[in-house]
Amino acid sequence: MQRTIRLPALAVSLVCLTLAVQGCEKVDPTSSQYWIGQLSTEQRRDAIRKLGDMKAADAVKPLMEAYKDDRHRQEIIAALAQIGDKAAAPTLIEALKDKDEEKAGELAAKTLLEWNVPEAADTAVAVIGDPGTPKEIKYGALLILAEWPKPEAIPTLLQVLTADPDIQPIVLAGLAAEALGKLKADKAVPGLVRCLWLDDNLRRNVVPQCRLAINRIGAPAIPELIKTLQRKNREVEDRARKLKYDKGGLIEAKAAELLGDLGAKDAVEPLIAALKNFEAMPPSVQQNPDKAKAFVMAGVQKVISIANALAGIGDDRAVDPLLMIAADKELALEHKLSAVQQLGFLGSTKAIPGLMKQLERDPHPRDPVSNGFRVQIALNIANLLDGVDTRAVEALEKQVAAIRATLEKWKADTLAEQEKAPADEKRAYDGLLKGYAEWGANYDEVDAKIAAVKECTDDPVCWGKKLDDPKIAVQLLAGYRLSQMADKADTAKLQLVKKIGTEDLTLRNVILFGLDRLGDASLLPQLQEAHAADEARAAKDKSFRGAVYTLDLMIARLGNKTAG
Repeated sequence: MQRTIRLPALAVSLVCLTLAVQGCEKVDPTSSQYWIGQLSTEQRRDAIRKLGDMKAADAVKPLMEAYKDDRHRQEIIAALAQIGDKAAAPTLIEALKDKDEEKAGELAAKTLLEWNVPEAADTAVAVIGDPGTPKEIKYGALLILAEWPKPEAIPTLLQVLTADPDIQPIVLAGLAAEALGKLKADKAVPGLVRCLWLDDNLRRNVVPQCRLAINRIGAPAIPELIKTLQRKNREVEDRARKLKYDKGGLIEAKAAELLGDLGAKDAVEPLIAALKNFEAMPPSVQQNPDKAKAFVMAGVQKVISIANALAGIGDDRAVDPLLMIAADKELALEHKLSAVQQLGFLGSTKAIPGLMKQLERDPHPRDPVSNGFRVQIALNIANLLDGVDTRAVEALEKQVAAIRATLEKWKADTLAEQEKAPADEKRAYDGLLKGYAEWGANYDEVDAKIAAVKECTDDPVCWGKKLDDPKIAVQLLAGYRLSQMADKADTAKLQLVKKIGTEDLTLRNVILFGLDRLGDASLLPQLQEAHAADEARAAKDKSFRGAVYTLDLMIARLGNKTAG
């Protein structure tokens, strides 16, 4: 676009006006005053950059005046951002409206965020509502609204959220989702649910932002998610068929994940129904190895997500269907493992008899998969023991002793076979012997858990102390036990919250599970403190980024639970 260049109104140098007493020729060419004077000369661009590099505070007003000349606006915004004086905020807000300077508008928005200028949000609302706004400036304006959302922006934010990601950059939808979530905008729920399966042609998505927004909105999102779980969401289904992910269970998996986030008790029966429904692999998929593998993995993810959701909701109606999956010989190991582990999280002692029946079955001594699965069964039965039912404790103790005896026999038999084997075949037995040793160590963990159960039974203070036990298995058990003490929730919460800042993310997940189940908005100060600590850690260690997001979700959920 060709611009009309307006000459400065005053022909006299600003330096001469400012320092006339000293004489123009005596001005120090390295001073800010010298370069302020050059704003009205042919060296204007160099002067702007120089003043920015100098962080010249006395140049703010002259630069703001110079911005009105409609020349070198991008450089002026950059210089004002470098100087860092919030007095320049009105000019930066004005830059948000300049459709001819996309980069200047985007930089202005980011600078206003850094300067903490919430007044910019009013202009940002108008900017995103203008269809002629360049995407770079719209991005900046959405950054501002994601930080300081305004209710009057909801209609326009909804348009951004639901725009075609192959036409509008998908990152804009993510920012709109963030703003809508903070506004708890019920009208955004359909778009946010749709967003959970949305990506662009480069396979980029904004699922984390949409999931967090749904968590912030809370209960109003549950009916739409149940409808989606039941495969009745037409918009989601149409896109799934178009992109061929409508088979296998990916839709149910994501819907279940969110229902678990929200602790949706109304969703228990639909979740159980979805858990029992296993699709047959279509012949066209069977003929393609890659598609067949993807189909199986989608089914595994469905079971994992639904089991997680049922455990998080904490309804013991989930016990029987999860036991059926754990005992099903035809299902993949990943299905069965998820069912057993989530029974441990669910915490219902009703699962113990069914799991004990499976524990009593001796697998083949050379089957590492079945033996490893049996270890997981034993560990999770130990997680379910409440210490009050002494018969259950004794039964597990007895069965573990029997398994140990069997392992010792297998070990002795294998050593005898190894001794008789030719020299070049002896090493073939090392893997078996190593496996027996590892399983024996796993059963040591089970014994440690049993000992802790006997000691603490249903005493939350005792279990709180066990969160610092030298054995990680006992620490995790303490987290499980405390999360299941709804009848002693206040004391249990106090014990759990002491460890909320632990850097052991495995233990942290169990702690947060317990706080999510027992907690409410009264825990927000401690969660926000832990969040700030994790952000500082994440700046140095990327592995903590996930921990930051997990706390974001947790803060959103508990924020919807009235304290007390």
